[in-house]
Order: sequence, then C-alpha cells, then structure tokens
Amino acid sequence: MSEWISLTTRDGRSFEAFLAAPEAHSKENGRGLIVLPEVYNVNSFAHDVAQRYAALGYAVLVPDLFWRQSPGKHYDYDQPDAAREQGAAVNTDAVVSDVGVAAQALRERLGASATVGVLGYCLGGRIAALAGARESVDAVVSYYGVGRDAHLDELARANKPSLYLFGETDPWVPPAVIDAVQQRASGNINLEVEAYADAGHGFDRQGFAPYHPAAAEAARARVLAFFDLHLR
Repeated sequence: MSEWISLTTRDGRSFEAFLAAPEAHSKENGRGLIVLPEVYNVNSFAHDVAQRYAALGYAVLVPDLFWRQSPGKHYDYDQPDAAREQGAAVNTDAVVSDVGVAAQALRERLGASATVGVLGYCLGGRIAALAGARESVDAVVSYYGVGRDAHLDELARANKPSLYLFGETDPWVPPAVIDAVQQRASGNINLEVEAYADAGHGFDRQGFAPYHPAAAEAARARVLAFFDLHLR
C-alpha cells in the first residue's frame, strides 16, 4: 500500500509525505521508519527505498523536504543543479521538526508502543542525524550526510542509537570530516561510524550511478541488523 498523505506541523501548517506500508501490521509491535531523501527529494530512488522497507514490515513515511519553498518538486539524477539549488534553500531546523511530526504520525498509526527509526541520505542524512539529537525517535541511520561538520558538537551529544555510514572517496564528505565525526563518536556510546573503501557519495543508490554494490550490500546488512536491534 502506498499513497501521499498530509501531515500537520507544530505551528499548524500542512505538508505532504509519501506513505508506504505493509498491508497488515500489529499495533502492539509496529515498526515505523522515516526516510529522508537526498537533495533530489522524493524521487524514484526514495520511493524504492520506502517500498523495500515496507516489504520488510515497516510503515514508512518520506516527507517532502522542499515543501516550504517548492512543494511537490522532486528531481531526477540528470537535474543536479536544480536539486542542489533547492537543497541550499532548505530550512534545516524546520525540517528536523518535521521529522518529529512524522514520528508522531507513525505512532498514531501503529500504536503507542511503536518504535520509529530514521533513515537519511545526503541532505536527508544530515537531517536524520540532527533528528537523533533533537526529536523523539528510537534509532537513526545516516548515509553520507552532508554538512555534518557544522553540527559536530551537537551530534557528539546524541542520545539515540545512531549509525553513520560514509564512503571513503566521497568528495562531498571528505576524509577530514569523516575523521572528525569518528573522533567525536569515540566519546559517545550511542554513535557508530563506518566508512567503506572505494565507495563515494551515493554508493547505496541502486540502479543509478555511482552505485557501489559491495559497499551497498555490506551497509544494508549492517543497517538491517542495527534496526532489528534498536527497533524491537
């Protein structure tokens, strides 16, 4: 089952999110997941990720990251300039708050005992990491989150289980940033960091360049184990 639904922000505004959910689930044991897409917003890859996790039993919400400036704008990978222009205009703090709204919507759907994780990529990876520090979520996975160096102090205080995944050849998240994140993570038992050799930005983007099969498969196995542990 999949559809676009409307959510309401904490200040009473409405925005759209793509919902992918199993046909049936248990309210007592529901597991929800918020997928935060790349700078290309809710494109075909984001839909594929949502459907993949729905097939595993998660109720998945993928919010429109650009709704405040350009609602409904989603981009293919041959539109990098337009996508990056939209990404640069995003109000990060406001979208982090949207994650909290989405988490509450999933709990209302699945039941009060539901657990809710966050899975973010690129721009969404930064927002996911911040949501782990600020919002009521249960576990966070961040794939190659950009702009993380501006939030190192806050992320070092994250109190939710968080897994940060990087590619060692990523030009958007250079080795110095990965090293800084790893140093901060060493003082926080909630943070885990993994970097994959020869993998670059977008290494999990199956069906689209620069997909790196070995890194993607290793990372997905790690993510599934992480969520199985923390989203019981």
